[in-house]
Amino acid sequence: MIVIDPYHPEWPAEFETIRADLARVLGARAVRIDHIGSTSVPGLGAKDVIDIQITVRA
Repeated sequence: MIVIDPYHPEWPAEFETIRADLARVLGARAVRIDHIGSTSVPGLGAKDVIDIQITVRA
């Protein structure tokens, strides 16, 4: 069963913490690290999973 939680205002801060860790590990290989999906939309209910897209150079 899929559960949609109400919006959690801490999701953006949680993403920023994860983004910083990924940036530190990946270094210059990561061109972009973006918060995507429903948890990135303020006020929108979502599954309690932070989706992250990492863009790297080919």
